[in-house]
Amino acid sequence: MKALFEVKEIVNDWAPPFQKKVSLAEYVVNEAEGFSQFDGTNETVFRLLTVRNGNALVEYNNAFTLKGHEHPQNHQVWVSRNQPISFTFLWGEKGVTKTLLLKDVGVSEQVAQTAEETAAATGPN
Repeated sequence: MKALFEVKEIVNDWAPPFQKKVSLAEYVVNEAEGFSQFDGTNETVFRLLTVRNGNALVEYNNAFTLKGHEHPQNHQVWVSRNQPISFTFLWGEKGVTKTLLLKDVGVSEQVAQTAEETAAATGPN
């Protein structure tokens, strides 16, 4: 089953001039598919594991921390529709926060195509 996610990425400099870069991307993904690139590499931050009862079970990259929670061994989280969840990466040259929002599940082909065209127009994350 396909799901539509929105990922808001905020990148902050650790040193002056303390610039902040904000980007927004939408992803239509199938189960077991990864999405949202990490630091310009081929590593993905998220992977959709399953969709059940309008919620999505997502696995996140172990370099990221689920904001406000401590789950050192468990890197999976249930995401409910329209309930954003934030993840942080604080170990690189810049601080990165990615906020994941489940917008829809069981996405139609037309919605999927529109989201893919939007992602292509805005460029990769």
